[in-house]
Amino acid sequence: MKAVIGTRGSELAVRQAEALVDFLVRAGVEVTWKRFTTGGDAWLAGPLDKRVGTGFFTKELEDALEAREADLLIHSFKDVSLVRPEGVVQACVPLRFDPADWLVMRPDAPEAPVIATSAERRRRFLERAFPTAAFTWIRGNVPTRLQRVRDGMLREEPLHGTLLAAAGLTRLGIDLSGLDVRPLREDELLPAPAQGALLAETRSDRMDLVEVLKGFHDADTARCVALERAVLAGLGGGCQQPLGALATLENGEVHLRAAYAGPDGFRRGEARGADDRTVLAAVLKEMGW
Repeated sequence: MKAVIGTRGSELAVRQAEALVDFLVRAGVEVTWKRFTTGGDAWLAGPLDKRVGTGFFTKELEDALEAREADLLIHSFKDVSLVRPEGVVQACVPLRFDPADWLVMRPDAPEAPVIATSAERRRRFLERAFPTAAFTWIRGNVPTRLQRVRDGMLREEPLHGTLLAAAGLTRLGIDLSGLDVRPLREDELLPAPAQGALLAETRSDRMDLVEVLKGFHDADTARCVALERAVLAGLGGGCQQPLGALATLENGEVHLRAAYAGPDGFRRGEARGADDRTVLAAVLKEMGW
């Protein structure tokens, strides 16, 4: 069996795919890699929420899958649009990494720091948690953003910190010495739906890959991520929405929390129970959707 693996070209995209690819190789699959530059990777002129559309980090890969230039795509699940292309099927959802966001700051940051983030969700929530901070946008991969913080300058203006996903920093194994790292509490900033999780997709004619990857699929992660994305679907928005959602499993029950920083203020919802649909309905109702 052969398979061409399609990912984004960044070091993080490749690193997070390595465990899944190693699993395929051990299962006897002959693997080759193909890396793609997506529209989201190429757009460096401003924050992504200023652009119109969806699939910023997935469209080029999906086109390659349809054109049979790739057989298996590995995405950061949080970047995946709610509506999937026809003929594309889920191959597996691996075990999730830490979904939290980390605030990475210079140790000499003032009481009124400048923090860079391109995610409206992060900015809107952190404006409440850190009212003295000023926010600006930043683009580029994780090492680039961290270097901007170490340099203390962004677009010839002072910079004191940035927000990054714990999962990405962990997967890259980046040296954060000399910087102050603060994992943000869930009451300060809920992660984006599916943050820290991966999604592997293939075509409906490659169910052989789905069969092989059953051993790499984590049902609990898939269940939690599905609930978080269902909150996003209830909002009717894409992955750039200022929405945080996190589902966890505790003693056989699911605990779902969500928060939305909308134009009419913050909305929050929380529920727990054994039935996913009931829990989701309770959260959406509490949030007025």
